[in-house]
Amino acid sequence: MKKQKLGLALAAVLLLSGCGGIEKMPETTVTVDDKGTVEELLLEDFSDETYNEEELTAQINELVEAYNKEAGSEAVSVKSMQVKDEQAKVQLEYQSVADYRGFNQVDFFAGSVKEAQKEGYAFASDFTDAKGKDASTAKIPDGCENQQVIIIREPMQVLVPGTILYVSKNMKVVNESQARLSADEDTDSESQVTTQAYGYVIYASDK
Repeated sequence: MKKQKLGLALAAVLLLSGCGGIEKMPETTVTVDDKGTVEELLLEDFSDETYNEEELTAQINELVEAYNKEAGSEAVSVKSMQVKDEQAKVQLEYQSVADYRGFNQVDFFAGSVKEAQKEGYAFASDFTDAKGKDASTAKIPDGCENQQVIIIREPMQVLVPGTILYVSKNMKVVNESQARLSADEDTDSESQVTTQAYGYVIYASDK
């Protein structure tokens, strides 16, 4: 399942008709807990009057059911789905990082910095600390290999279960637990599925 398919599920009926916690986030956001369970909140415009909420629900449930059937388990679940103030809000839960990758067919990592290095993530970026000050290359990644990291390539917000220590320079720190990866320059932020470079958020876990 490609990530864009979920976005298309939120807009597919438009085409067919001719045209604190993560649940409180005002924009598309991903987070992960200490057990590796991933949650994602998708927010999409729902202002077109011909957009049918029932068709939206059916489209998303169909995608989830197809993935779970292939996986042989309830790997992905729809926690909530609603339309309010001309906006569609869908909250999904993935049992593992691998399920997030598999369902969306996009690279994603959550775990320790040391584990990320073993999986081949090069941390080939300049980093800043949470206050925007350039971070020493001696600290990243070797100097913080026991800290946690979330690595994404999708323009979206990351909510960490802890306190942000460092981010790659292509990410903007929103507050101590949130950072945002924006779409690449000179691209349509609404249609770009992945960015050219990885976005890294290194944090100290609350656990």
